[in-house]
Amino acid sequence: MFSHPPADRPGPTEPAVPGDPALDDRWRAATAGWRPSSIRPSTVRSGEPDRTRAWVRHAWEALENEVPAPEVGDAPAGRRVRDLLTVAALFALQERFLAVAAGEPVPAEVPDPRRDGAPLDDDEVLAVVRQTWEIDPAEEGTPGFSAELTGFLQDHLDELAEEVRERLVDRRGPTQVFAELWSLEHPDELEPAEQEEAPPFPLSTDDIAWIVSGVPGPEKHTAWEWLTH
Repeated sequence: MFSHPPADRPGPTEPAVPGDPALDDRWRAATAGWRPSSIRPSTVRSGEPDRTRAWVRHAWEALENEVPAPEVGDAPAGRRVRDLLTVAALFALQERFLAVAAGEPVPAEVPDPRRDGAPLDDDEVLAVVRQTWEIDPAEEGTPGFSAELTGFLQDHLDELAEEVRERLVDRRGPTQVFAELWSLEHPDELEPAEQEEAPPFPLSTDDIAWIVSGVPGPEKHTAWEWLTH
């Protein structure tokens, strides 16, 4: 389901991802040149915002409205890394949800976002993983250390994806989060937008109600149980 190669890097003509203009600079700093491989080509249509990226930004902004937990720091560089990792965790969350909803195995690991062009270097990764794991300075620069660092980063993102799932469900409620995620692969269950340039998210109350209650099915039940476990 998610084995396609990464799409081309976003070009200057790609539609902007809608969101709070006050957060545009932070969003661009965290996502510049990054095309996550978990974005399916079917969710990207010419001339429209990528629905997956639009949902990730929508969810990221919701989490930003909380009091931020201490991560890498509050300096601009540290904030960018924190934003980037939160975005990566949200991409992982939607990928896992869609796998469950399709009756497919949940991806075993979170892809290293650097493989898809995420602006994150080894020193920044090292600063993150040292918050949880003790790293022997003598190992740095040795053969195999880069692969080991990637493994630590994936473990960190795996835990962060579970954390953002819990925070989103707590903040937005399971009904809204479920409907938003479900709509990424089932836009046919949405009413046509009243305005041509209306942002994809948040969904209307009618769309949420229809997705949750109007079209029942075992796949929805399974995905709901996974999201709210």
